[in-house]
Order: sequence, then C-alpha cells, then structure tokens
Amino acid sequence: MKRLGAVVLVLAGLCGCLPTHDLAKTLRYADNTPVGVENIKFLDLNQMKRGEACTFNIFYVIPLFGDGSILTAARKGGINNVELIGQTGTWYFPFSTDCTVVYGDKSAIIQRPKDPAK
Repeated sequence: MKRLGAVVLVLAGLCGCLPTHDLAKTLRYADNTPVGVENIKFLDLNQMKRGEACTFNIFYVIPLFGDGSILTAARKGGINNVELIGQTGTWYFPFSTDCTVVYGDKSAIIQRPKDPAK
C-alpha cells in the first residue's frame, strides 16, 4: 500500500502541470487598462516584438530565482516602448513559474478604442 501511494505521488508530481495565468485574460495596456479580445488584432500582435521574464518559485509564493519584472522582459525582447503587458504561469507541484510578457515597438498597429464619454 505504501508503494502504491509513493507511485501515485511520483506520477502526480510528474504529470501535475496546471496553468496559473492565462495571457488572454491578463493582457492589459501599459497604463493598466484591460484589453478586450475585440480590441486586439492578433495578426498584428504576432508582428510586435515580444519579451518574457520569469521567476521560479517553490510552493507558489517563495521565489527561488529569476526576475519577472517588466523592465527585464522589455530588455530581453529588445523593446523600447512597452505597449501591452500580460502574465503566464504554470504550477508543477511544488514548483511554479510566473512569467511577465510584454509587447511593444509597433505603436501604429494597435489602436486603443475611443472612449465615448470623452
């Protein structure tokens, strides 16, 4: 019985990958206003520069190593003008990754929707 429990724990640890953040749900403009799916031109988004910076954690909250800042993500992507920011992540018990994803340097592509109140 103990052997079966150990096998189940090992298999759960190897196969237990869960997404913790979804880029489609966390994507926002650089001024922190949310981006709706109807406001993104996905083909143009693929043409923008993309940078990603990750941290690796234990028990989801204790950082082990990495720098997940916006500045690091922009530097890694060679981006001078950050336009969109989002997060991705996965959970592999007991470890997790949290990544900051930035898009930029293509300001003519994404047009922010006009605010009808103004």
